[in-house]
Amino acid sequence: MGRQLLHRRPRRWWIAPAVAGLLVPMAAAQASPADEAAPAQSGRVSAGISNVVGSPIPPHAWPENHPRLIEQFHVEIENVTGGAIEHVALDGTRTHLGNVQRAATSTVAANDGFWASRYSRAVDGTAGHLLATSVYVLRSKVWPEESYDPSYYEDFDPAEDQRDWTTSLLNIRPDRYLGADHGHWLADTIYTDIPGGSAIFGGDSALPTGSPLSYYDEEQGSWRPIAEHFRDDPTKAPPQRLRFTANRPVSRGEESPSYLEFENWAAGDTVAGRTHTRNGRILVGYENGAPRHVADVVQRVAGAGRFGGTEFAQVGQMDTNHPGALTFSTSPYVGFTWDQNLRGGFQIVPANHVKFLSNDLGQNSFIGRPQWLIVGPVGADPSVLYDRRYIIDGELSFSPGWEAIAPVFGMYARTTFDADNLDESTYFEVSYDYGETWHLSPVLVGTHDPSTCQDATCPHNWTNIRVHLAYPAGP
Repeated sequence: MGRQLLHRRPRRWWIAPAVAGLLVPMAAAQASPADEAAPAQSGRVSAGISNVVGSPIPPHAWPENHPRLIEQFHVEIENVTGGAIEHVALDGTRTHLGNVQRAATSTVAANDGFWASRYSRAVDGTAGHLLATSVYVLRSKVWPEESYDPSYYEDFDPAEDQRDWTTSLLNIRPDRYLGADHGHWLADTIYTDIPGGSAIFGGDSALPTGSPLSYYDEEQGSWRPIAEHFRDDPTKAPPQRLRFTANRPVSRGEESPSYLEFENWAAGDTVAGRTHTRNGRILVGYENGAPRHVADVVQRVAGAGRFGGTEFAQVGQMDTNHPGALTFSTSPYVGFTWDQNLRGGFQIVPANHVKFLSNDLGQNSFIGRPQWLIVGPVGADPSVLYDRRYIIDGELSFSPGWEAIAPVFGMYARTTFDADNLDESTYFEVSYDYGETWHLSPVLVGTHDPSTCQDATCPHNWTNIRVHLAYPAGP
């Protein structure tokens, strides 16, 4: 028999940040030179987007998870057929981005395939937020106001054990999906006429994961956190007026990170003629000052796969960022297509997330597969990936965990991309010589691994991956 999970009292979202603060290791509280304190200048300070209790914020990434937030713009959506979708500047200037083709009339319960929806919250501490920013869907978490306790799912049996709680999602899709879903339209989806890969789906109005989602309360005459709309009745129809708020996180002086770099090896790997005894570092870099080591690579990427959505992205563009994955495209933009062989890309994923999906939910992906780079904390042991336990000695097997942790999984990387203006784009480059030279991504369509990809530019020859970050204010 599966272990029966007892019902627990919901944990309200405003409790979670305080709990997380109590769980921060003393090393983080004392802030060594590598763990700079969050800036004290004007502006609201965020405590990150992690909704996971029992696992502290990784101390090496403390500044990026406690940034000062600079409000940039809003995106407002009128959830009615023909309703306007607008970029709203802070001075009130409105720019029309597109229209709603079909309104959403309900939300949908997240299935096991979107377990990551439990991991995050909004940067302002509320429940409702943009959970996944992507070139082909904006997926928002709108309810409930609870926190995720990994220990609750120790020895979880998906066939018999209860889920305790799940999340309610609201989705926004680009054009062509209205026709593709003809006759089988999804009630939880706002269908728009905005092309995938543009505007809110990859242009200068692209939103970061963790952006708060509000609704206009007609009775109060004000914008309110969307979870309040569903608090008394989670089955209610979505509100008519919705608003996302984009913020730029400032985590070093007046700067936001300008890049993330992944040294593409784990301990024991041989890459470009060198055998490594230590994991590759994950670095966060700024325009000024030295980069900082915030996490480790516990599995390198050595291939490419047919990831959904990459058909809407340019080569090198970020396809998706959510609390459990960062996806990049290696395939050219083609727009909507039924042909999966026109897709291509790779994913960067956090270690505990892939262990739970693979071992407890039976998805049997990620670990040992060349299309995924896996992220663990500084000093992590890659062999723990092959220990099937999610919880070891009362803690996440990789502790502290990296689910919904900035600057990799949320808050920073946006889908923004302009091939003619890479300075204002989020995109990746690769190195084949340990950072001596950098190159734009090669074109890789379909599935590739070291046994089938023989070119010198194939992913198994990448020694380093650098993700350039941009924070445009639109429209």
